[in-house]
Amino acid sequence: MKFSFNILLLLVYSISSLTISAQSIITDRPDQTESAVTLEAGRLQIESGVLNQSQGKGLDRLRSLIIPTNLFRYGISKKVELRMVLQLDGEKTNADKYHQFALGNVEIGAKFVLNKKVDPAVQLAILSHIRLPKDNWVNFRENLGFLNRVSIAHRVGKFLNIGYNFGYNHYTKGYGNFVYTLAVGAGITERISIYVEPYGDITTDSSPTSNFDYGVAYLINPNIQLDLSFGLGLNNKMSYQSVGISWRQKTKETP
Repeated sequence: MKFSFNILLLLVYSISSLTISAQSIITDRPDQTESAVTLEAGRLQIESGVLNQSQGKGLDRLRSLIIPTNLFRYGISKKVELRMVLQLDGEKTNADKYHQFALGNVEIGAKFVLNKKVDPAVQLAILSHIRLPKDNWVNFRENLGFLNRVSIAHRVGKFLNIGYNFGYNHYTKGYGNFVYTLAVGAGITERISIYVEPYGDITTDSSPTSNFDYGVAYLINPNIQLDLSFGLGLNNKMSYQSVGISWRQKTKETP
């Protein structure tokens, strides 16, 4: 079974060398890779989803249910968009009968495109966010997080597109972690696309983690997209399932 699953992943990865079909809406979900594209000035986009995740094993197993996870994006110029992450976290340990829900970490930041041109072969952007503490507002400054990453979208030939991120997150408690992602996608039809993606992080006070996810997106119209994704840990006990929807505000130019 494991051998067959690896073969399936290899086939999907090979198919993904075709390209993602040209879609009007470009989202930062469902994969972990942030796009290198910003919204047009004055345009709003909301990307929402439900995430069910299990991490750890035995007595240390933690189950998380995020309903919903929301990313709000708003373009303020040709090269800059404002961003906010707002979600409701539910956590459940082996000792809990039900999930305990509370407001998750709020992230506020921006995305800056560095080389916005007409149809560039390589797109480059920088993302920076401040993560506000979700459960310790007494020592506010000691619990802040500063999340930073570089996003690159690289075109190889006519059909292959690759997106990758790398960055560093610093927390005022005195630790941080390096993050990396690599996403490759394929357009199956004009409305359906798939992707595969290895990603992970290297934390200053623990062992590196490596993960893998894959999923599918369906374009309802130029401004609405549905998605379904799955993730698993490669060197750690983790798995997740997610379903989501993204909506972009219409403009006069978009029917």
